[in-house]
Amino acid sequence: MSIPIIEKYIKGECDVEYVAEETPMMSYLNTHMAIEQMRCRIEKEGGAEPRVMIVGPPDVGKTTLSKILINYAVKHGRTPMFVDINPSEGTVTIPSTLTATVIDKPIDIEEQLSVLPAKSSMAPLTYFFGYLQSTDKLKLYNKLLTKLSETIQKKMDKDSVVRYSGLIISTPNNLSNNSNWDTFTFIIEKFKVNVVIVVGHERLYSDISKFYQDNNEIAVVKLTKSGGVVNRDSSYRRILQSYKIKEYFYGTHKCELAPYSVIVPFSDIFIRTIEQGIAPSSALPIGMERKVQETRLVHVEPTEDLVNSILALTNVDVKESEEDGEEEEDILIGTRLLGFVHVTNVDTEKKKITLLCPCHGRIPKKYMLLADLKWIET
Repeated sequence: MSIPIIEKYIKGECDVEYVAEETPMMSYLNTHMAIEQMRCRIEKEGGAEPRVMIVGPPDVGKTTLSKILINYAVKHGRTPMFVDINPSEGTVTIPSTLTATVIDKPIDIEEQLSVLPAKSSMAPLTYFFGYLQSTDKLKLYNKLLTKLSETIQKKMDKDSVVRYSGLIISTPNNLSNNSNWDTFTFIIEKFKVNVVIVVGHERLYSDISKFYQDNNEIAVVKLTKSGGVVNRDSSYRRILQSYKIKEYFYGTHKCELAPYSVIVPFSDIFIRTIEQGIAPSSALPIGMERKVQETRLVHVEPTEDLVNSILALTNVDVKESEEDGEEEEDILIGTRLLGFVHVTNVDTEKKKITLLCPCHGRIPKKYMLLADLKWIET
């Protein structure tokens, strides 16, 4: 069997040209082989599937390592589930979301992970967080993590192929801070993590190893970061976030999409946003004490301030919410999403709003959630 040779040409000038003599790729391959041995062992003997969590400081190649391990697994005939709980990147859909998707095809080196049909035959499971940093609304973040982990477990209980392939979990950068240790242990508990890979952080590796030294069910692995990793400043990160949103609506050069605009009257739009606050004493029944609400939903009136905002279209019908008589928080927070729309214009005089949608058809009469995210189309 002959292996075809693929040549790629890159145009442009390089600041520095060199060939690296020492790379971590062999250690990445060895890590994959160890994970694959776990998969083979549970197929024969049973036991826990590999649930791999990758942690480390910013710009050490955590997402790249996730993709490398996923591609190795797919080439072995596996279908691992990629779990992205880093809301700042939006690796699969758009930023401000938590997602999980089964990968059954190699990740394209140019287009990376995406919701485009060419990437996977399975639609991603997406939950709306609405913020770019997990610490912005930590209680909400933990609530969504619980919901996501429960849904993933149900999927793996039904699909043995996915279960044997295991999880690859990409985490937020701030987990490397001591102040977020509770969130770190919370993720391990909820997702039943049994392999923790620490990239490019000696102290974090030492802290995790000491904390779980008496736990034989959790393996802690230290990997060095690649020398090709580039530090990204805040402006460059915003460019990447904008690119992911644009890709959602317009696709890529290999798979272009044709979004369309639709004008919807205010009466057909039901927008909520997530806030934290304290219930006023005057709003409570007699005899009830004032307490802090961990999360609450606030009605949003369509105004010009919504222009360039991203709205998440939930799967909750307006009538369903009203008839159930439940709190909106219990219904809308943690519900699965149908997709996203972009607000391009708000006409307060005619009471109509213009939305950019990724596909043709009428906007269903369902609740929308407002993200703390703006995108100016260029």
